[in-house]
Amino acid sequence: MIKKLFLLILFLLVGLVGIIGYNTVTNTPADPPNIAYSPPEIDKMAAAERLSGAVQIKTISISREAPVAAQEFEDLHEYIEAHYPNVASQLTKTRISNYSILYKWEGRDPTLPAAIFMGHMDVVPVEPGTESKWEYPPFSGKLADGAIWGRGTLDDKVSVFAILEAAEHHLKSGLKPKHTIYFAFGHDEEIGGENGAAKIASHLKEQGVKVAYTLDEGMVVVQGIMPGIEDPIAFIALAEKGYLTLELVATADGGHSSMPPRKTAVGKLARAVSRIEQHRLPASMRRPVTDMFDTLSPHMPLSLKAVISNRWLLDPILISQLGKGGATNAMVRTTTAATIFNSGTKDNVLPTKATAIVNFRLLPGDSIQSVIDHVTNAVDDPEVEIRIKQGNEPSKVSEHNNSSYGQIKKTIHEVFPDVLVSPGLMLAGSDSKHYEELAENSYRFLPLRFGKEDLGRVHGTNERILIDNYAEIIQFYIRLMENSGN
Repeated sequence: MIKKLFLLILFLLVGLVGIIGYNTVTNTPADPPNIAYSPPEIDKMAAAERLSGAVQIKTISISREAPVAAQEFEDLHEYIEAHYPNVASQLTKTRISNYSILYKWEGRDPTLPAAIFMGHMDVVPVEPGTESKWEYPPFSGKLADGAIWGRGTLDDKVSVFAILEAAEHHLKSGLKPKHTIYFAFGHDEEIGGENGAAKIASHLKEQGVKVAYTLDEGMVVVQGIMPGIEDPIAFIALAEKGYLTLELVATADGGHSSMPPRKTAVGKLARAVSRIEQHRLPASMRRPVTDMFDTLSPHMPLSLKAVISNRWLLDPILISQLGKGGATNAMVRTTTAATIFNSGTKDNVLPTKATAIVNFRLLPGDSIQSVIDHVTNAVDDPEVEIRIKQGNEPSKVSEHNNSSYGQIKKTIHEVFPDVLVSPGLMLAGSDSKHYEELAENSYRFLPLRFGKEDLGRVHGTNERILIDNYAEIIQFYIRLMENSGN
């Protein structure tokens, strides 16, 4: 009996190893695409000069409570009109909420679903006290060292002006796309997009516009971040994480610190925050992260390929390893970050109130309510109040086996033949969330070539884009307008 059991176990193990091995060795890369396309020559220095001029206009979004930089946006509108005369004269322009812009490029067949190319004109402020750390002033638009320097060169005037450059190129030559193409440029993305992108989407919905897909800022072309893959990878985000900020409030009797009660407001709050950090939301593999690993696993080293090719068995191992990283952890769970703690006025006075701010980035599949329920259970203290400060749900997950994604993928291969293309998940937020009810699919990708040293430039010091890369981005939009308009 024991011998038969041993043989059965051995047989099962051999079979299991065989299945794992078969799945691994048959998980091979697809044949590279056959590319027969040469991007058009463009005057990259003239284009760089135009982006430089736009960077010098300080269209800063500070907060929802602060006034809009009205004159600066007016100046930027006039700048666009002056430098892109064919766009100004041939496309239909609608101003939304005074400062956002919607251009319509009527297609040959207006009954077909449209495409929307997006960008935002506002930028974040420069952190006070960091100005001297910039190699060139942050709103100088300086052309130096092969780059355009300044706020907005990465986020996100680069999108706006690359789209305008591509449109101007085509309008000069008389291109008439088959599908209608919209250019949607919001003015308040950095503070949520409620008066910009949200109002543009509402306007289009009221007009009965059907939209095949939107393309907004998001993921980029990166190299050296995926283990064992040396080729650059263009990640097209199929979804973005949700956003939730909770305020925790604890109260207690005040008085002199020489006679403290057993529970103070600070103590209650500290315990609550500690319990939230100790009981983080569980990790799991979900789309579009699973799509990403399925796409890239054929290009990975054997050990990683074996794990990913057999996720049906080895998912717990993969999730455990991903959960140990920073960016990889954010791919597989709703993240928890305590960011602000506030209480007290003097060292010998017991505060009557203590507050903490905790920020969550929600994985698709989670919801604001599910996170609140989790936090409430983790805190487990009726004396700590939990309030919603701000939040939006995770986006839906768009498809990557359709013609819209295929147009973007094809365009990337044509203009960037050295890169792999993969679905991805955007860890931050974009204006795309406002188009959820309007567009069949929403994609988030901008072909910025990013190295590890560039990650800190977005919203940080020394924001800049290489002039050669800016030329590539313009060429990408030129080709995408052709591919999506055919």
